Amino acid sequence: MTSAFTTFQQWLLFTGTVLVVGCVAWRIQVVPRARASLPSDESLALTDMERRATSVGLATAWVLVAAWILRIVVQVMGFRDPFAPLWDDVSLLLFETFWGTVWMAQGGVLALLAAVLWLTGRGLGTSSGETRPSGPPALSAGWAAAAVLVVALSATLALSGHAVGADSGRALVVTADAVHTLAAGSWIGSLSIILTIGRARGPAGPTLFAAQIRSFSPMALVSGIALVSMGVALAWTHLQAVSDLWTLPYGRILSAKVALALLIFGLGFWNWRRGLPISDTSEGAAAVRRRATWEVSLAVGVILLTAVLVHSPKP
Repeated sequence: MTSAFTTFQQWLLFTGTVLVVGCVAWRIQVVPRARASLPSDESLALTDMERRATSVGLATAWVLVAAWILRIVVQVMGFRDPFAPLWDDVSLLLFETFWGTVWMAQGGVLALLAAVLWLTGRGLGTSSGETRPSGPPALSAGWAAAAVLVVALSATLALSGHAVGADSGRALVVTADAVHTLAAGSWIGSLSIILTIGRARGPAGPTLFAAQIRSFSPMALVSGIALVSMGVALAWTHLQAVSDLWTLPYGRILSAKVALALLIFGLGFWNWRRGLPISDTSEGAAAVRRRATWEVSLAVGVILLTAVLVHSPKP
């Protein structure tokens, strides 16, 4: 029961982080390129999508706050001394361990992120009739601050996970872990945003979708390369031998995660080669959406396996 609760808490935390990183990556990387490739009248829809992205990001930030609270509950459950007062255990965990310091810093980052997204959303208006005509091409201070905060959030995850326990090169391992999280969010998180709030109805719908997908593709390529390279580096630090991948429980879970990730890469490559050229047609956009939906769905499974891994004993 405790293991299942811990897995759920970690899955919620990782999924929320991937999605909120995706919101920021979509606004910073996808929107400017898409807007530049669209006629001014069609690019108006991107401003309304941006408003919805802040709403999704804000809701996700509050989910992350709930996951953050659950995390201390999980930690206390594992740390609890039944013969000591509860507050003694909690205060020891919070104020006398490195984990507690990072956990409190993570809470501060989440509070600031929620505040920034709320203020950014207010600046964009509360309905499509209140949004700016087209929005300035320059990045707003709110989104710039959100970018800094999602990097900090990824760093706190790395500092409270397996990476911080590396025997050597700890700073590099923690950095690799944080980059791994940011890459996953930039790819899967921003793709999730395009599939949901990035959809528009009417004759211009396929054109808007294609503009976003084409703007997203270079970022997805870079993110995929970073995801693979950082993942290999992290696996190398956690395994003693290649045979651990099939002889040990930790290695078998990692192997399942890698197999699922390779399937996602294959779908992404197929979408890039076959779907991208025809994504501005109704049929092409529908095919791209179907394959992209499978990418995101399988990624949920990868995140679940990651949640299992982070509280599994390393070899």
